[in-house]
Amino acid sequence: MTRVDYNGRELTIGEQSTMLRHEIDDVIEAEGTLLVLLYPEEGNRDRRNVLGFDKSGNKLWESKIPENSEKHMFGELYKEGDDVIGWSWNHNEYKIDPTTGELENLGYGGK
Repeated sequence: MTRVDYNGRELTIGEQSTMLRHEIDDVIEAEGTLLVLLYPEEGNRDRRNVLGFDKSGNKLWESKIPENSEKHMFGELYKEGDDVIGWSWNHNEYKIDPTTGELENLGYGGK
């Protein structure tokens, strides 16, 4: 099993450490990809805030934007069965393809 640690903006996968552009909120693994949820600073609307990394620490992709609005970025990631679901500030949930970062809008997710 690959060692994954994070503290502030620093992500360590195995022996490779990377400084990311925002604080790391969460990391989950799906289908051999590590999905990293960034938490941008107040007032910074970085809408591509989910990143995919392989187990060697190489960045594979950045998420698509949930909708074309400055308010819409991901606030939470969770697994539902084998699927990775991202909840966006537009109150919709999106299935995130761990291999490509492609999104499928699942509709209103409440909260």
